[in-house]
Amino acid sequence: QITPGQLAYVIYTSGSTGRPKGVGVTHGNVAALLQRTVRDFTFGPDDAWTLFHSTTFDFSVWEIWGALTHGGRLVIVPQETRTSPDLLIDLLHHEKVTVLNQTPSAFQNLLLAMQARQANDTLPALHLREIIFGGEALDLRSVAPYLHMGTPGRLVNMYGITETTVHVTFEALTQSLIDAYCHQSVIGTPIDGWGIEVWDAHGNPTPIGVWGEIIVSGEGLARGYLERPGLTADRFIAGPDGTRCYRSGDRGRWLASGRLEHGGRIDHQVKIRGFRIETGEIEAAILTCAGVTQAVVLAVDDPADASNKRLVAWVVGTATSDEIKRHIARTLPAYMIPTAIVTLEALPLTSNGKLDRKTLPLPELTTTGIEQITPTPDDLVGQMVLFQALAVLGGGAASAKAPSFGLEADFFALGGHSLLATQLTVRLRQALGIDVPVRLVFEHPRLLDLA
Repeated sequence: QITPGQLAYVIYTSGSTGRPKGVGVTHGNVAALLQRTVRDFTFGPDDAWTLFHSTTFDFSVWEIWGALTHGGRLVIVPQETRTSPDLLIDLLHHEKVTVLNQTPSAFQNLLLAMQARQANDTLPALHLREIIFGGEALDLRSVAPYLHMGTPGRLVNMYGITETTVHVTFEALTQSLIDAYCHQSVIGTPIDGWGIEVWDAHGNPTPIGVWGEIIVSGEGLARGYLERPGLTADRFIAGPDGTRCYRSGDRGRWLASGRLEHGGRIDHQVKIRGFRIETGEIEAAILTCAGVTQAVVLAVDDPADASNKRLVAWVVGTATSDEIKRHIARTLPAYMIPTAIVTLEALPLTSNGKLDRKTLPLPELTTTGIEQITPTPDDLVGQMVLFQALAVLGGGAASAKAPSFGLEADFFALGGHSLLATQLTVRLRQALGIDVPVRLVFEHPRLLDLA
């Protein structure tokens, strides 16, 4: 006999001490999410959902049980299809998918492929009703082109946290809303049964327009952190009226319209391609590497796309970048491996002896010891690979800040990652008219080999 208060699942999130936190979510939490979102959606047995995300990411809870508890059909997306927007488009068509959940980063690659195929008159008929964003901050302007394509599907932005059961807010996106809040990360209003307040540093509600910490209450609050009573007591607290609340660690402020705007993290926690990461966990892993005495990890803006972040580590010690990456890859998932590792003689400090994060030297998106090779005029494929790699890695070939590298360069050593690899293959498909599976970039990361 299963009761609502019993655990349904535990999902681990990154921990600043190097020890991940297991979030215990109950059957009652999940049931409440599915029941309370009926007000905002009309899911039913005619819907086909994609299971696009890993089961270590709580977006999958919404995908799996959103489909099955409404009598719908669940289409499990193969790994190769998840990393190939063109294959995903074909799957959406053939399986008549009606509900698609995406992180904003993944949707940008899909949208690019959709636009290319529409321009070539090869975009198949789609049956989408709901396209739901979550997992990371959404730049409203980035999804506006979809509204003008004539393709079906309502766009919905939802904010949520693992500790509050997937989703907390709801906002249907229209062109007028995007125009009104084009420079703000608007996440909408609480879903029914969830409560949101914004508190200042003293636990007082903030006025409209004033930033504070987002505090969540209601039916979605998880049981707490598995076997971590101290941490649970620190984050799950009692509000002024005794209501159980969760301190999100996210900055937010109320707008005059009654909507909530998200302003990033208060602490050093970041989101990289939808994954919530405590940089302290990466630092702790690096410090276990022989030859490392100090380490700092930050998320910096991606020069090719300011809406994305890349992890960069600064270390003091004798270990090389390759040695550190190989060492931490034994214990950390791929998305937590820093793109670049910068070796310093000492970490910069402020006048009062604290780490001066602002003066940490940013890495160049170039490789050392690589011969600068320019493709010959008759090597058109090589030219195109180099040109498109330059575009996704350096912010465009015409950029004055674009890096200089040749065909001997390694795509991932230059700062590439899975999403940029997907963008590269989409661009190559458009430019060359041939299918370039993402796996080829992983199998042949040297640009010359890829060409």
